[in-house]
Amino acid sequence: MIKKNFKIFISATEQSGDNIGYNLIKEIIKNNNNIIFEGVGGKKMSNYLNRQFYSLNDFNTMGIIEVLFSIRKFIKMIRYLSNIIKNNNYDLVITIDSPDFNYPLAKKIKKNKYENNIIHIVAPTVWAWRKYRAKNFAKVYNELLVLFEFEIKYFVKHGLKTNLIGHPIYYIEKNKNYFKKNKNIAFLPGSRLSELDKLFPYFQNAYEYLLNVNPNTIIFIPTLEHLKPKIIKLTKNWKLRIIISTNYQEIEKNYSNCSKALVCSGTASLEIAKRNIPQLIIYKLHFFTELIAKNFIKVKYANILNILENELIIPEITNSNLNKISFEKGFKKLINDNKSNEEQINKINKILKNIETKNPPFYSAAMRILAYLN
Repeated sequence: MIKKNFKIFISATEQSGDNIGYNLIKEIIKNNNNIIFEGVGGKKMSNYLNRQFYSLNDFNTMGIIEVLFSIRKFIKMIRYLSNIIKNNNYDLVITIDSPDFNYPLAKKIKKNKYENNIIHIVAPTVWAWRKYRAKNFAKVYNELLVLFEFEIKYFVKHGLKTNLIGHPIYYIEKNKNYFKKNKNIAFLPGSRLSELDKLFPYFQNAYEYLLNVNPNTIIFIPTLEHLKPKIIKLTKNWKLRIIISTNYQEIEKNYSNCSKALVCSGTASLEIAKRNIPQLIIYKLHFFTELIAKNFIKVKYANILNILENELIIPEITNSNLNKISFEKGFKKLINDNKSNEEQINKINKILKNIETKNPPFYSAAMRILAYLN
């Protein structure tokens, strides 16, 4: 039995990481409520952090070019956090996703002679690009907890202890209502302000099309507190009924009445897939980020299910391919082609059977972490 009061430093800089961190801490506390957590996280994690050093608002960038503009700020943050970790001598450090920030942080604290264990959750996408990161991770992390089984092989060959916990979509219930019978549509414009700014013109186009073809459509926009004011402002002149929500219970209720979804690529698209809602994925990187990435990225698609099957199962329009003409064509198909939507859902369900784990991911992760505190 664990008797000592332990202190854990935990770092999550994105919304999906904050969700993982929040649920992970809750699961750990169920098994041992004598652990103190401090670190970096969002609104969800903040309720469990004894001290919070930065929030998600400090990390509103994505992509090579965008990160370059913020590199001095991130270096300063890493230096500050590494000193915090060194001075407090935490029993364990956990980093979640965001490898472009968390790996340099882990590397820095190792350099600062931090001698306790460092665990990372969510593998960097070495199978898509920057394969060398697997070897780099093996040099600084004691264990890697991955969401997909196929990722393990990339890290164990470099001697990094790697274990499967499974993807958090495990906890999402499938939409019980058959999608053809529902009239509502979900708009998911991303979790960052930069994503909202780049993609909102396409959500505006989608709204205008729906206004013309079905003025009874209800648009549901699940979002985050820091984005809600901007979304309210952007949609204030919309004539269709709009439901904008940040409340978990309201969000779950409204998803059950959605027939289709327009989604910013990322974790949200996988969650929509698990909910049995046909979707169209859109995304746009900075032009120069796309230009650089084209030389390194080894996969054709953005969505993980499309990547796993090497097939465009979930329609996606991204980067330089995303323009008004291509978007309108893709969105009209989503709204009108139920045969295609049904095929999308059938294929998704077959893939999900192969990637979902039997055990709850947060429980599995909590057990791995607690093993280090015995």
